[in-house]
Amino acid sequence: MSHPCRPTFDPVLPARTIERLSARPDRLIPQAKGPPGRPTWRESALALSLGCTTAAALALLVNPLVLPLSILLCLGTTAFVLGLVAYRNGTTDDWADLVMHSFWALPLSVVGVLGAQVALDQVLGPLGTVLPGDPSLAALYLTSAVVGGGAIMRPGMAARLSAENHDRYVLPEDFGRPSSYATRREEPEAHLFARLQQATDRVEEGRRVLGDSFDATHTLPLLKEEEWRLAKELLRLRTLRRELLQRRKNAVSDQVTQALAPQNEAVTRAHKAISARVDALAAYGERVHAAVTAHREWEQCQEIADRAGDYADLALNSGQDPVRTDELDSSLLSVQAAHTVREELVQEAVAAGSSLSDALRSGPRGQQQDESPDT
Repeated sequence: MSHPCRPTFDPVLPARTIERLSARPDRLIPQAKGPPGRPTWRESALALSLGCTTAAALALLVNPLVLPLSILLCLGTTAFVLGLVAYRNGTTDDWADLVMHSFWALPLSVVGVLGAQVALDQVLGPLGTVLPGDPSLAALYLTSAVVGGGAIMRPGMAARLSAENHDRYVLPEDFGRPSSYATRREEPEAHLFARLQQATDRVEEGRRVLGDSFDATHTLPLLKEEEWRLAKELLRLRTLRRELLQRRKNAVSDQVTQALAPQNEAVTRAHKAISARVDALAAYGERVHAAVTAHREWEQCQEIADRAGDYADLALNSGQDPVRTDELDSSLLSVQAAHTVREELVQEAVAAGSSLSDALRSGPRGQQQDESPDT
């Protein structure tokens, strides 16, 4: 374990949003890229809907614009097809590939638009005698407004969700190189955050494996809140630490280096304080992990004991000496011992979780009280 391995989300986000964003981590935006630019996805959906609706009204009321609007719709359909090709990222890597794909996308779009117009003329033809424009073309533009806006605003639009909530998650890439060769000295915040993530993952595993005997209903939400809080603090600490390292590197004299001493001390104290908080959470994760290991040990010993009779029959039928009763009893004793250890470790984990929950609930308030005299 040397680097964070998954995104961390603000627990305030709806569970469904977190689930959708977790399923598409490739669509999440690293902090280094900054906030998404304008227009936003909602503004784009609104502009698309208004533009298509306006074009539908013009196509219905202004006959000279029917041909230009038809050409515009063909080009828009071509751009949509090329956008799908680029979004899937299966057959294109750059703009040159998109240009090559346009040679089949453009004719296909023209055939599709004209075919749809011919089909709609069979239904909307009578309106053409009353209105000066083309009702079928107007219907296609209205359909584009509804389908385009709905596609952008659909609940599972990962790109839109990641842009709208770009400040509500932290990625492994935000802590530098997400690989094993980023050493603890190079990326100390990444290693601290990896330990914190491991603690949360172990509690999640304990709730899943241990079942009703391990109640993490109160501890796990607090642990996720602390993971998110520490993620933001570690990111800020990493930014200041790297800025300080750069200033020390660019220092032109010892006087400049000495002037940086208070900042260096502040970074060191912050790192120690966060490390202590991470150590407490990691220790709880280790207790839960020990309980999970004991539970699996008990399950495996139980499986061995359940199959002991079959192996005894095998030894008897093969003409060998039958398995002694004391050897079968030893299997049962192993099961009982493993179960006892399992129960003890689970109880210790539950007690540790209660203590940790109390500490996390009172921690921020207590820290504010301790820091108030200094301020």
